[in-house]
Amino acid sequence: MTGAFYRPGTIRPPRPSRRREATRRAVLGLLLVVLLGGSAAAAWATVHRHPRFQVKRVVLIGVPEPHRHEVEALSDPWIGRPLLSVDLDGAISSLSSRPWVARVSARRVVPDTISVQIEPRAPVALARRGDELWTVDQDGLWLAAFAGGAGAPRFVVLDPSGAPSPEEAVTRGARLLHRLRDEDPELLSRISEVEVLSEGFAIVDAPARLKLRLGDDALATGQAFARWRAFLALTPELVRLGLLPREIDLRFENRIILKAPGTESPRSET
Repeated sequence: MTGAFYRPGTIRPPRPSRRREATRRAVLGLLLVVLLGGSAAAAWATVHRHPRFQVKRVVLIGVPEPHRHEVEALSDPWIGRPLLSVDLDGAISSLSSRPWVARVSARRVVPDTISVQIEPRAPVALARRGDELWTVDQDGLWLAAFAGGAGAPRFVVLDPSGAPSPEEAVTRGARLLHRLRDEDPELLSRISEVEVLSEGFAIVDAPARLKLRLGDDALATGQAFARWRAFLALTPELVRLGLLPREIDLRFENRIILKAPGTESPRSET
């Protein structure tokens, strides 16, 4: 026996299209970005304007006293400004262009401090520049006018007046001192002045109270400093014999020439 059977239809909600779903997700993502961006901007504005985050202190590390005013002229205007608005990159670029600066870095220290650290070029000598004495580094770069005074360090004085180019002469003299510092610091400690000549050098040996002539081979690996050492070993005997003049010529291989004062001809040879 058969009969009619009624089955009610199933009502299904409309399925959203893929395009509509992608649009909904994009809108939600955009709203999230706006909310996060707004929160970050509000936080930044709070930090930027809040008195707690204004610069109250600038710490200068490694700045030589003769150049402190240069750095302070750059850093003093930072006081009272928002910590995040200070242009540290510009300050680093400006300081890096100074001849006396080897390296420089700067950083913000939350909440109210900026730290500037400078590695200066180390002066190795004084050089005559007109009527003044200037400090120069091992590459012959002019650093600053020398103020002197009590407690000032002792420097060798470079005199470039005997060379055609003072700039080149200072570079050569600084190279000579740099070599001595690396190879024989004890000899370096004996020098009070170096006259840079068109060829070679005239060095004042302060303890011996005399002048030594060295050739350009003193700038390269060779026997120049060995001849100086040999002369020092002979000095007591030369003094005993009364043969120690005021000038010694060490420019020649295997020879030490003793020059009588005021003459260019050798007095005797050893």
